[in-house]
Amino acid sequence: MKAKTVLVAAVAGGIGYVLGTRAGREKYEQLKARANDLAHSQQAQDAAAKVAAEVKKNTGSLPDPIANVVNSAADAVAEAPKPDAAPGTTSATSA
Repeated sequence: MKAKTVLVAAVAGGIGYVLGTRAGREKYEQLKARANDLAHSQQAQDAAAKVAAEVKKNTGSLPDPIANVVNSAADAVAEAPKPDAAPGTTSATSA
């Protein structure tokens, strides 16, 4: 009797696990798509460009090594792919 109870519990747990992972994967894909849409939206790109410009403008009071790193980071943000670029590609040209 005890073995039958354990077997039923194991089968029920397995079914619940499979159904839960499928539902979880769908939700993950939805969240991933929303995040991708947000990251490539024009508003997000404009906000990132404004922040990068403001950061670069205010690096004069930082020590040189730190200012160089901050400027590099701001340049990377400013050169990020634009909304018209397909995900996984960049609009920057290589030298």
